[in-house]
Amino acid sequence: MNRPDPSSPPTYDEALRIARDLAQNPDTLVPYAHQGLENARYGAGFAFLQTIGTDRGDLDGYVLVTTTAHGSGLLSAGKHTIDTVIAVHLARAEQSNRHIPDSELSVAHRVAVEAFDAGRTRVDEMPRRTPLDAETADYAEFVLIVLWRSRNEGDSGRNILARNDFLLRDPDPGRRYTHTCPRCERPAIYQARYPLGVCDHCLSRTTDRAGRRVRGFNTDLSGGMIAYYTDTLEHSDPSQKEECVEVTRTGVCFIDGLPAAMQEAHFGGIVVQMASAD
Repeated sequence: MNRPDPSSPPTYDEALRIARDLAQNPDTLVPYAHQGLENARYGAGFAFLQTIGTDRGDLDGYVLVTTTAHGSGLLSAGKHTIDTVIAVHLARAEQSNRHIPDSELSVAHRVAVEAFDAGRTRVDEMPRRTPLDAETADYAEFVLIVLWRSRNEGDSGRNILARNDFLLRDPDPGRRYTHTCPRCERPAIYQARYPLGVCDHCLSRTTDRAGRRVRGFNTDLSGGMIAYYTDTLEHSDPSQKEECVEVTRTGVCFIDGLPAAMQEAHFGGIVVQMASAD
């Protein structure tokens, strides 16, 4: 399913179509009118009630389709009503769209936001930038990488910070946040387990031995890796995705013709490292 568009509230018909895709049993969907949700400044959308079959029998559930989130779940009488679900959603939407003044941002945050808003992928690309000490530059590059990973169409850097409170924390003293990509020398997020891990730019250019672009995914929440040919991921029909068996089986991939290793990361996700010169 496509990501919600914060700048374009769904029509009722669009919301109903999406809700039917999300519902366990679409035939049970019933619209739930809520003026506060439908006319919200942030997170506007529509709510639906549904019946969810479980081993405990049929239970009440809901579906929300909004500008900031699509979701569904169970309701419990008294504590987890549709009104409480909507209230929590609207509170989060307001929080995620709050204004963050400069006084709440460190030097690293301000530099990262300015670079992001200028379309830069490295803080050292900013013209007339005040020199930063090594630790501040390291954290600024980390924040900038996460901003690019978390962006939606039309986002400013402050919008993304507002949605990701963890980014507003001060860096841990002595912690290393980035390292130099061993392929292109752009900043990459540092992980001690993966000293040859590549940056996001190089990660997007992995190929099989024949030079066809591939991308790795976790097979499920418990782990595992599968590689697909990138040009088959554009199909709306999931059955059209074509697995690259070679990379799935061996983990061997290439960046600019140079050997690399694609694997499941320790805490989920996919990591690609350049092959060691040894």
